[in-house]
Amino acid sequence: MNRWMWATVFLVVLLLSGCAQTKEFKQRITEDLPHDVQKVQTAVDQYRKENNGVLPLKPPQGSTLYQKYIVDFSKLEPYLGSIPSNSYQKGGNYVFVVVDPGEQPKVKVMDLRVTERLRELQGRVNAYNMEQGHLPLGKKEGKGLYALNFDKLDTEPVTIPSPYHSQLSLPLLIDKKGTLYVDYRMDLVQILEETKKKPEKNMDTRQLLYQDSLFAPAYSPPMRLKDGDPVLYSE
Repeated sequence: MNRWMWATVFLVVLLLSGCAQTKEFKQRITEDLPHDVQKVQTAVDQYRKENNGVLPLKPPQGSTLYQKYIVDFSKLEPYLGSIPSNSYQKGGNYVFVVVDPGEQPKVKVMDLRVTERLRELQGRVNAYNMEQGHLPLGKKEGKGLYALNFDKLDTEPVTIPSPYHSQLSLPLLIDKKGTLYVDYRMDLVQILEETKKKPEKNMDTRQLLYQDSLFAPAYSPPMRLKDGDPVLYSE
């Protein structure tokens, strides 16, 4: 076998090894995430117990409820030991947040890649609004909410992979202020079909999305059921 053939074989083996390592790494991250969430939950509960009900949170931020309360790991050092490898502080893809911060605070995560994608699109929306003097609004989808008109932005339509159902891709929404949101109505319909749950009247049904999941419905506007169908409301 000549040296060029040896080089080719070596390169193929190297690539296959790299692919296997990447796959193994991604699998480990996926498997570690439930453990990481539970670990942070335990630390949050302990901190809250020892600090008169105060939660270890950064100052409220974000335009929607489920991205507002971000865990402040600097306050959890005595309880946590090390920051989870899945967190963005350690180069991971997840932001650890608290949902239901009142009576029963629960730790969930949101995907930083969604944040980055929306931030990029938000920049385009803002630039379009400044140049054209109006927002790229599409079809009305709820009270104060519209589909995002990608034709006006001169870009290919963008969807967000659902964190709840891998087969679903979620569309984006925009309000009259130009703020972008993710439309989780398809997820909600599927969860209602799967669980047969009957939400209470005027209940914000976003909580049904995360009750049995690690993920918070980040960038979701409020949702309620009306005549059995999910209806969107602006914050």
